[in-house]
Amino acid sequence: MASRRLADTWRSNRAIGRCVRLIILAAFLLFGAGPVHAQTAPAGSGQFQERISAVARSLQNNPRLKKLSQRDREKLAEFVTGNMLFALLHELAHTATDEFDLPVLGREEDAADDFAAVRLLRIGSEFSHRVLVEAAKGWFLSYQRDLQDGDKPDFSDEHGLDAQRAYHIVCLMVGSDRSKFADLADETKLPPERQETCPRDFEKASRSWEKVLKPHQRGADQPKTRIDVLYGEGKGNLETYAQAFRTVRLLDVVAEHTADQLAWPAPFTLEMKTCGVINAAWFAPDRKLTLCYELAADFAELYRDFGAAQAKGKKRKVK
Repeated sequence: MASRRLADTWRSNRAIGRCVRLIILAAFLLFGAGPVHAQTAPAGSGQFQERISAVARSLQNNPRLKKLSQRDREKLAEFVTGNMLFALLHELAHTATDEFDLPVLGREEDAADDFAAVRLLRIGSEFSHRVLVEAAKGWFLSYQRDLQDGDKPDFSDEHGLDAQRAYHIVCLMVGSDRSKFADLADETKLPPERQETCPRDFEKASRSWEKVLKPHQRGADQPKTRIDVLYGEGKGNLETYAQAFRTVRLLDVVAEHTADQLAWPAPFTLEMKTCGVINAAWFAPDRKLTLCYELAADFAELYRDFGAAQAKGKKRKVK
């Protein structure tokens, strides 16, 4: 597990500011966009600031989160945003695999994690790295929750184990720049011998995705494929999250830039809705990529129960 020092790394007195930039970064996260400089203030950042501030304030109306301090709600918003962005990129990898009939050597779920991590690392900004830190943190906390609940690992699942997925993200970060992420590797206790192989893992993942997507990049003379966006009703307490994502217009930004970068063979839909289960998935027969509001709520409760305690330097007992 990550140490207290890593928890301190995740602290910030400017959580809302970073969360704003994470949302704005969605415009650059997809398929070959150029790097974003950390010191550059994106156009319209004031509007995004207002939107995210409204989101943070709205969280106090959720009965499951009302006991959190405003600072914790801000950090929770950052955590949820980072993890939902990673989940969206992960599912876009499944979408691309199906739509372009891409070859997959190995487990597709691992390849989708690679896609999300590589795209973020190629951006090369402080803020894109922040999304990956939050995603790795999410898997570490999920592993901790399973330990406390006494849940046994499901070795038959198509996904890797939570702790494995967390360490794989860390490994790809280390592989992309070992000196930059040396502290992260140490703090998460990534073994030195594993760190030695991480550059090879990153290079293979990066080269593989670049090669299979290159033939499908949209030319300047090609029309954009229509990608529809739907924000469904958030039932019960989930309406807090529905309103939040409508406010920041996450799907709109992703849809616009996805259509701009790749020549998709047919229109499809990005949607958020109440699903009745915690999930994010690409449904090929319906041509829909769905993020469930229950997933955002689960990330929020994961941070509330485990992340907030770590941020305060408190150790939670686990079985």
